[in-house]
Amino acid sequence: MSPLHETVAELRKTPGRGLAATVCLPLPLPDDGVFAASLPWYVVHTKVRQEQTARENLARQGYTVYLPRIKRLKRIRGRQQAQMEPLFPRYLFLQPGSSAHSIAPVRSTLGVVTIVRYGQEPAVMRPETLSSIVDFEARWNQSGDEEISPFQRGELVRVVDGPLSGLEGLISGVSQERVVVLMQLLGADTRVSLSHHQLLVVN
Repeated sequence: MSPLHETVAELRKTPGRGLAATVCLPLPLPDDGVFAASLPWYVVHTKVRQEQTARENLARQGYTVYLPRIKRLKRIRGRQQAQMEPLFPRYLFLQPGSSAHSIAPVRSTLGVVTIVRYGQEPAVMRPETLSSIVDFEARWNQSGDEEISPFQRGELVRVVDGPLSGLEGLISGVSQERVVVLMQLLGADTRVSLSHHQLLVVN
C-alpha cells in the first residue's frame, strides 16, 4: 500500500462519531495557521450522498463550507475513470460568517443531519488538523493514476477473469487502463497486460 493510500485509510478508518473523536476537540482556536481565524470550524453530519446538497445550501446562508474531496479510479462502462468523492463520506466542515452568525439553522438545512457535538457542546476542529487535511487533499489530487490506483507495484494479485484466470503474479506497472503483471508462464517470467477488473489483490 502506498503512503497516500495508508494516509487516506488512516483518515477514514473511524467514520461516524470516530471522526469527531480523532480530529475534533472543543478547544479555542489559536491565532495562527491556515485556518487560525477568530471564528471556529465545526463538523457537520450530512444525509447519505447529500454532502454536495448540504454544502450548497449552507453556503447560501453565508457559512464558509469546506468539503474535502479526492479523486478515485472507478470502473465505468468497462473503463477506469477518475471521479471525485468526499474524503469523509457524510461529513463536511463549516465556519460561521461572523461572530454574530448563529449555527442554529444548520440542523434544519436541506441535506444536513446535525452538527457533531461533545455532549451539549459543538465539536470544534483543531486548525492544524484542518490544515493537514487540506494539504493531504491537494497532494492526493495532484498524484498520477498509478499512485491512487487500488493496485500498487509489488503487490501480489490473482487473475479472476479471462484465459489466465487462477494464475498469480506481481504488479510491475499500473496505468488508468491496464495493469502490467509479472507472472510465470511456460517456465519463464512474462509481463502480461490486464484490465483492472480481471485482477484481485491477494491478501
